[in-house]
Amino acid sequence: MNKEEFVTCGGVRLQEVDFKGMESRRCPGLHFAGEVLDIDGITGGFNFQAAWTTAYLAGKAAAVN
Repeated sequence: MNKEEFVTCGGVRLQEVDFKGMESRRCPGLHFAGEVLDIDGITGGFNFQAAWTTAYLAGKAAAVN
């Protein structure tokens, strides 16, 4: 069995994001989710959870606006 995993990194700096709604601190109204964010993690687990959670938060916040 050959299992390939890799680490993702790079993207929008976390300091530039308001985590309540995943909104940009620099450009209000712009929401980020998933691998566009600078979150390091091995694929297949953590990155999926981060993508789903940030997408939920961003979508919920964007729907209110």
